[in-house]
Amino acid sequence: MLTAFGANAQSKGSLEVTKYNGHNSKIIKEGSRVHVITNGKKYKGRLKVLSDQSFLVNADTILISQVQELNSQTVETQINGISLIIPGAIVGGFGATATVAGLIEGGYGFLGVIFGVPLAGIGIFAVVKGTHLLTKGKKFSSSKWKYTLNAPTN
Repeated sequence: MLTAFGANAQSKGSLEVTKYNGHNSKIIKEGSRVHVITNGKKYKGRLKVLSDQSFLVNADTILISQVQELNSQTVETQINGISLIIPGAIVGGFGATATVAGLIEGGYGFLGVIFGVPLAGIGIFAVVKGTHLLTKGKKFSSSKWKYTLNAPTN
C-alpha cells in the first residue's frame, strides 16, 4: 500500500521555490491556483508541469526562465488569510467601538479615542492583508526566489 501511495505521489509534477539565501523553500503542487507575470503579460489559472523547463497555466505554455513574478494560492495561504481576517475584524470592531464611545462620552472618553484609533487601524490592516492572502496568495518574485520545476514521472 505504501509503495502504491509513493508511486502516485511521484507521478505529479511540482514547482519548488527557494529563497536565494537558502533559508526558505516552498513546494507548489500541480493543480494549485497560480498567477504568473512574464514580460508584462499576466496568466491566471491552474499549474500543470510539462517538463523541467516549462509549465502550463490553463492553455498557455510558459518557460520557467521567463517568469518574473509568481503568486500561489495554497492551503497555507488560505489558513493564514482566515486567521488574519477573523481577529482583525474583532480588533478593528473593538477599536472602532472604543473610538466612537470615547467621542460621545467626553471627559475621560479621550482615552477611548487614544486606544481605539490604533486598534481600529491594526484591525483594518489585518483584514486587508488576510483578504489579499485569500484572493491572490503568496508572492514569489524572481529577484528573491529561485524557481525549479520537478517534472512529472510516468
